[in-house]
Amino acid sequence: MIVPPNPIFTARETHGRVLRSGNRLIAHSQDAGWRSLHAAILEEAPFQATERPIRHPSLIYHLSRPTEVTRKIEGATRESGLIGPRRICLTPGEATTEWQHAGHPEILQVYLRQSVYEAAVTEIYGCDSSGAELVPRFAILDPLLEQLAIAITNALRDGAAEDGLYIDTVAQMMAVHLARSHSSRSRPMRILPARPLSGWKMRRVIEYIEDNLEGDLSLQAMAAEVDISPLYLARAFKSAVGQSPHQYVLARRIERAKELLRNTDLPVVDVALSSGFSSQSHLSHWFIRQVGVSPAVYRRQAVS
Repeated sequence: MIVPPNPIFTARETHGRVLRSGNRLIAHSQDAGWRSLHAAILEEAPFQATERPIRHPSLIYHLSRPTEVTRKIEGATRESGLIGPRRICLTPGEATTEWQHAGHPEILQVYLRQSVYEAAVTEIYGCDSSGAELVPRFAILDPLLEQLAIAITNALRDGAAEDGLYIDTVAQMMAVHLARSHSSRSRPMRILPARPLSGWKMRRVIEYIEDNLEGDLSLQAMAAEVDISPLYLARAFKSAVGQSPHQYVLARRIERAKELLRNTDLPVVDVALSSGFSSQSHLSHWFIRQVGVSPAVYRRQAVS
């Protein structure tokens, strides 16, 4: 079964705050081609508007500048408060929502693709998303959501934004956490370990990764290769290999880059593209983190 990857999640599919005049856009996932979620870091100008339903759930993670914020979701009570750093507002995609604030907060705004959330609900509860509707949250502290928000923020700021598979993994984790902790079905529950993948399926996934290492690998494409869900693949793969699919693919790409640096005279930019990195800077970012030196230094040391 061949399932085409999700298209790039563009600002046109959101409420468009990143496009609003007066806001200072700091970083934007659309430029990096993310598919599973849309994210932007921005300094938001004073704001008053009604946002219509767009299906995709959204969250705002406050980074700096405490601001008095008011939110009124249609059919619910009005909520107001001084929201400072680390606080999160979660808004379901089907909500009609009035927002108002007069400050200039720096925020991370994230939209999770609805199909990713739906897949998580089906995997966990065996129902469609109407059976596990998201519950609005206002100015909450949530350590796991915060860690995922920080991961997204760092990816946008430090060069990992080009790693689409990493963001697919973050989106899957976010969808699972929202379904378990912030939906109408949320309750304390014992999470069973993922059933192991059959031997042939695991071999096929590994072969697919090797055959497409230089391409745009995604959890969706890997899962479709053996006709399972991306969420199940992520859990079963880590159970079997000890690494997430993203960690495994990253390690294999680093090894391919090291081999090319040692044994060829290809320019570093060509080594990057041949190893599955989107640019020389993308390779350098991960190479330094994983190997401890830049690709150029590694090549000089290998030659000497």
